[in-house]
Amino acid sequence: MKKVYIPVIVAMLLTPIGSIANAEELVLPKNENSNSEEIVEVDRNIEEWLEDVVEAEPEEKVNLEGHENLGPVIFKTSAITSKIAANIKGDYFIYYIMHGSPTALVVVDYQTKEIVHSFTLEDSKSAWGLDVDKNGKLWVGGSVSSVLYSYDPNTEVFEKHGAIFSNKSDTSIQDLIVEGNKVYVGSAYGGSLASYDTITKKIEEFGQIRKRREFVKAIAADEKTDEIFVSIGSPMDLLVKKPKTKNFTSFLPAKYMSEKYAQDLILTDKYLVARLHPSNKAVVFDRKTLKIVDEFDLNSKTLSKLSPDGKSLYYTKEQQLIKYDFSTKEHTELGLFLPKGTEAINLDFVMKNTKAIEEGKKDKEELKENTSVVTHNDKSILDIVNSPLHHSTIPILEESKEEESKEWVLSGMVDNLGQLFEYNPQTQEMNYLKFDLPEQPVELYTLASSSDGTKIFANGYMSGGLATYDVATGNRELYRNVSQIETMFDINNKLYIGAYPLARLLVYDRSLPWNTDNPNEVIRMSQYGQERTTAVTPFNDGKEIIFGTLPDASVGGGDLAFYDTITKKIDVYEDYIYNQSIVSLVSRGSQVFGGTSIHANQQVNPRGARFFYFNRRNPEDKTYINLPFDSSMITSLIVDSNKKIWGMADGKLFVYTDEGTEVRSVELLPLISGRFRNAQIVDSDDGYIFGSVEGKLFRVSKDNLTVEWLKDKGVYGLAKDVNGDLYYNDGGSNLWKYTIEKNRKKKQ
Repeated sequence: MKKVYIPVIVAMLLTPIGSIANAEELVLPKNENSNSEEIVEVDRNIEEWLEDVVEAEPEEKVNLEGHENLGPVIFKTSAITSKIAANIKGDYFIYYIMHGSPTALVVVDYQTKEIVHSFTLEDSKSAWGLDVDKNGKLWVGGSVSSVLYSYDPNTEVFEKHGAIFSNKSDTSIQDLIVEGNKVYVGSAYGGSLASYDTITKKIEEFGQIRKRREFVKAIAADEKTDEIFVSIGSPMDLLVKKPKTKNFTSFLPAKYMSEKYAQDLILTDKYLVARLHPSNKAVVFDRKTLKIVDEFDLNSKTLSKLSPDGKSLYYTKEQQLIKYDFSTKEHTELGLFLPKGTEAINLDFVMKNTKAIEEGKKDKEELKENTSVVTHNDKSILDIVNSPLHHSTIPILEESKEEESKEWVLSGMVDNLGQLFEYNPQTQEMNYLKFDLPEQPVELYTLASSSDGTKIFANGYMSGGLATYDVATGNRELYRNVSQIETMFDINNKLYIGAYPLARLLVYDRSLPWNTDNPNEVIRMSQYGQERTTAVTPFNDGKEIIFGTLPDASVGGGDLAFYDTITKKIDVYEDYIYNQSIVSLVSRGSQVFGGTSIHANQQVNPRGARFFYFNRRNPEDKTYINLPFDSSMITSLIVDSNKKIWGMADGKLFVYTDEGTEVRSVELLPLISGRFRNAQIVDSDDGYIFGSVEGKLFRVSKDNLTVEWLKDKGVYGLAKDVNGDLYYNDGGSNLWKYTIEKNRKKKQ
């Protein structure tokens, strides 16, 4: 089905560096065409790789000559999550997880607001699970290899405890809670649960909770009743393991089975609260009967635990802090608002003594009388700004008499700069604290080259950012305010960007300064149920841009769209390949070739990936080209200097000329991973096709398809410069250059 869309060209809604939490959540202004900034939250919920890479060791001798590490090119301050907790003496600390390659744990003294420690989480690029035990010891669950870490604020000792899961598919710890002497952890992408005994150091693995469910997203446990609750996905299920039983039993009502997962579980003596995704609902279950007793909408990523008075929990909705009373099921709007476009990422309670509260009141009065002392230019780590955004003293609507005996504040992080709010029910005030947290090198995700080969573009995973590397001088530029990029192509001095989330198409005019109007957002394909723009290619010398998408849940296949760069008109063909995603595109004359992935809508199409082409005059009349093998995805397509089409299908390289000619192919690897990104190929003028597949660099002779392995690991993405040299990332933050043999000889 074709749809025509003529957009109002507006400024790109840039991703501010102040709000990263969960990549599948997007907090938007009510008016999408306003010039307000959008808040893109990020997390490893991206569900990129469904299984580990299965590496087949090449028999050929690996040549490491010519590889040069150019170092990190993207840096960003990105606090993924945080937690506030006390040590055994009652001294509180703020624990920040800083996204990077590797990621870092930053410890801030809550009283002095000073950074006291920063630890590198080796073997992890992200971490989401944070909890403390009864002695105040912090436990952290890492990614990449499911490593467990701990930090003891009593002794200031940081430890790495090693991998928790024995299954190689369980690469990332998605949630972590501490109950008694047990640390419970849930995984992606094997969907497993395990526990670590903090005293005996023994690991108990419960295995995969349900077949074909890749995520254990949230956990709740009760040592007294010997119950364990888990949320798995996707699609979602909620399960409980009762005392003296081995199996988990589902209790999810049918009305919620279309959800992806519950991203948080809150347990009280009487209730279990599940925060659902993506519907932004909280469901309250009776613990004894497991029946629903209430349901309400919210926007915060999480909910607080039971308040110190034992009556309520807190959450945010439309940026307002709200109190929920379990006994009355009433929601009290407190009249206190977070900064525009933000919601609470996490919520913690901090117990305070009466003296501290009185001193806090006095300090606030002094701050009001001396507002010129603290300004936006204050260089101290703590930056309490006296403005409507950073400091508000607004009377709330609720009575506080019942809470006057409870000396505590509610605190939570609202953005990826680590900004915290503090709500004090005793003083009926809300304040904001801002910290100067360290930047971390960002893992590289997507690479591309300019049309003339003089620039290399690099984008960061999760945290985004766009770096440009000048081939001739080695100079670098970094543009921070752009989100994760799935694909990009440069032509006519314009960079066309397929941005995540919301499957946006952006245009960066390289002849103009980077600002709030440049890049410009052309369209959000999320309005058609699409999640990612996974393929972009120019047509007719860039007069038209063709792009394909990967769909979200509950829709058909990916869409094919055409953007006229002159008239700004967009034609959209929905569900172009039934229940498959369009992940590669290339044009040759009047023909357009494409490749699909069988992964769409959180499902797997049994038909196998399709290789197709059509004449631009009639896109609906497509022709399928039969390949001499089956594949799950066709991830990279190029046209060589002889007008032949080359492509990567799983671990095989193939070449196609025209109808009636034989499709030649060669197998590089027998098994591959992923949904739509596992390989990249480029043409060379010396008779070879160069490529990376599952982290390995190769070249193949165009004449006889002879394979040579150039590097057996650490090669992801591929771009070629004006000299024919190659650039790739090492699976981390470093950009690498590979000088091909003929250029090495010239330099020598």
